[in-house]
Amino acid sequence: MERIDKSLVYAMESAIIDWSHQIQEALKKESSEPLLQGSDPNPKVELGFWKNRCDDLECIYNQLTTRKVRNMMELLERVESSYIPAFKTMLMDVEAALTEAQDVRLHLMPLKCRLEDIERVEFSEVKPFLLPLLHVVCLIWVTSKHYNMPVRIVVLLQEICNLLIEQALVYLSPEDLLKGDMEESLGKVRMVLGILNTFKEAFEERREKLHTYYEPGQEVREWDFNSTMVFVRLDTFLKRLEMVEDLLATALDLMKLEKIEFSGIKGKTLGQQVLDMYEEFQEAYKLFSERTYDCLDLTNMAEDSALWAVESPQDQRVPPRERANISAMGQHRNVLRLHEDFATLRWLKDFEQDAFGFQQKVEDIDRRLGTVFIQAFDDASDLEHAFKLLDMFGSLLERPVIAADAADKYSVLISMFSRALDHARLIYSRHIQTELKLGSPPVHKNMPPVAGALCWARELRARIQVPFDQFRRIPHLYQEKLYADWSQTVSEKSQYNLTQPLIRRDPETKLVTVNFDPQLVLVLREVSYLSGSRLGAIPPPAAEIYFSKESYRQLAANLELMVNRYNKVLKTVLEVEYPLIQEQLRLNLGTGKGELSDVPMVLMLLAESRGCSCTVDCWGVWDHISMVMDDVHDLEQRIQKAKNNVEEIQTIVGSWASPIFVRRDCKTESLLSLEDCQDRLERRYSLVRESGQRIHLLVKENQSLLLADPASDIWKAYVDYVDEIVLDGFFTAIECSLKYLLENTDPKAGLAPLFEVQLDLVIPDLIFQPSLDPGTNDGFYNMVEGLLHDIYRISSLVPRLAEHSGFLHYQVRGCGAPSCWWQ
Repeated sequence: MERIDKSLVYAMESAIIDWSHQIQEALKKESSEPLLQGSDPNPKVELGFWKNRCDDLECIYNQLTTRKVRNMMELLERVESSYIPAFKTMLMDVEAALTEAQDVRLHLMPLKCRLEDIERVEFSEVKPFLLPLLHVVCLIWVTSKHYNMPVRIVVLLQEICNLLIEQALVYLSPEDLLKGDMEESLGKVRMVLGILNTFKEAFEERREKLHTYYEPGQEVREWDFNSTMVFVRLDTFLKRLEMVEDLLATALDLMKLEKIEFSGIKGKTLGQQVLDMYEEFQEAYKLFSERTYDCLDLTNMAEDSALWAVESPQDQRVPPRERANISAMGQHRNVLRLHEDFATLRWLKDFEQDAFGFQQKVEDIDRRLGTVFIQAFDDASDLEHAFKLLDMFGSLLERPVIAADAADKYSVLISMFSRALDHARLIYSRHIQTELKLGSPPVHKNMPPVAGALCWARELRARIQVPFDQFRRIPHLYQEKLYADWSQTVSEKSQYNLTQPLIRRDPETKLVTVNFDPQLVLVLREVSYLSGSRLGAIPPPAAEIYFSKESYRQLAANLELMVNRYNKVLKTVLEVEYPLIQEQLRLNLGTGKGELSDVPMVLMLLAESRGCSCTVDCWGVWDHISMVMDDVHDLEQRIQKAKNNVEEIQTIVGSWASPIFVRRDCKTESLLSLEDCQDRLERRYSLVRESGQRIHLLVKENQSLLLADPASDIWKAYVDYVDEIVLDGFFTAIECSLKYLLENTDPKAGLAPLFEVQLDLVIPDLIFQPSLDPGTNDGFYNMVEGLLHDIYRISSLVPRLAEHSGFLHYQVRGCGAPSCWWQ
């Protein structure tokens, strides 16, 4: 029995090993495998994969949880088998994979209806369904817990691109594209190009607005993968379509050669040359209708994994004909396909090689056509024939090679028109002279005078008007070419400038400027002038900018005001003030991510043109700008108020700079007024005390204005700065009083005496009143010393601002000498 039990255990453990291998194979399967294997699946393959995966995992899970398997596990647990942990891990993996598959399948289900809508309609009608399709993809990304991974969403988007390519191929019928009507084929190709480019634009738009799909407070996960990963096959298809479009457009242009006829001496010769060119073109184009390949087959391309780069066209491994082709292409696509048979080595696939050969032939025809046009134009006898020549060539003159040859002839055409005008003026002058001589205007035979004169005037006017109207019918002459060039570049330039920061900072001066690019101003002016013209529709980006011109004006004005205030702070801030507001300056504008200097102008356009746009409102751009502007204004006002307070302190201490003791009635011949000394001294002391209180209040107010920490070193440095102002004020005040005494007691000055000392005769002594003895308490020296002491004492009336200096007031000690009373 023991042997049987061991055999049974061994069989069950072997079963677990087999199950593990099979389940791991199932779990490893990914929906990206068809893409990695080189096939081009559409989204239905993705939906089918997750449906099948869900069904398979449900089946596996159900089998692993049956009563029979549970009994096996109980038996293995009793014998303490080492495979029990492996089985539990395997079961947990299946449960997790099943949960993931159920979640993905549930969230992919809404996609099915959108895909069916696209498949149901003709491709020319598919454009309205593209945005809803991408909308569903965005919702899947946001709501699914297991599908919001770049690798999976990229696979889905690639499969959507494959579906659009499939539908486009059905619509275009590639096998007949180059064999049917050229104009119809060209229209279809341009229709497909427009739709596919619209899809790419819609993708980028949804990518930019992806954050709007999230609830407030929810973590936003952006599509941070490169868009080229999504459009790798679509871009290749678009390049092939553009190649076919260029080929068809060229063929349509050259079909006009059949109808070109020339007059003049060289007319027959030139006409034969053009006819020969037409036949050459027909022969070259007929090659495409005889070919059996698919011109839109993406496998029929040179750029794939089987390419072999060649160092130079002189490589001897390359057949001579292919080396010539490489040289002709300027070596910009020097690649060769490596086949099993080296003799069949080819540089390009069939269609690309045929298209390249056709293009070479067309370039040769264009050069010869340019020469024919120049000869025919030089052979034109007058303006009428010249304009007929222009009409015959029509759009051919817009081909680059021919346009380059014909460009110089437009100035000749203008000169011919100028000569025609001169000739018309001469005819008019002669007609008037004849009328004056004959007394009546000369008219055609059998015409009455008035009707004949009017008929003649109409004929002369037609002589001028007809060629003038012909000038207006030449679209490629100047206006439309200039407008087309502007239209092609304005969108890119506008979008680039709109994505620039609103504010720029000079790295050296740290000053900021409003970054309203002059090119945007130029766009606004251009649209203002061009909006009423008939040259064509204004490009949407330029029109959108112009629509929001008032918003830009207000924005620029407000930002300019804010920048001026900000720069004023930077320019006027003192070295001792800057550390106190440095952090506030950084918080106001800053250069970090999310600061105002990083807000692009395009958000301002979105905010104004779309009202309550989720994009802008969610980011709070307008609120942020308003907050920054208010903060800068508040900072500028606080700094200015603090400066005003310092100026008031300077004014206060400046008011002390007048002598305390002066001559009686301020007369130069009077003595020092000792009677009212005490009153003047008390008034001055009272003024200094009140001023000191005011100074302390102003310093305390500055601490609040500058948001300073009173215990910080930078605030103590600022207080030292103001303390020096007060200290200088006391120096100046004391110096002023002392200087007054010195100047009025200088014997060289020739002034009246300042002090009076009486000499009394008291027999037998001569006594001075007051006494001149230095040691006498009420003597003259003691009185002067008391005056000096009173002058210096004003510095003790104001508590020291710099409390951290260790001194209570500005008179630090007394040692019997004035020079000892100062720090």
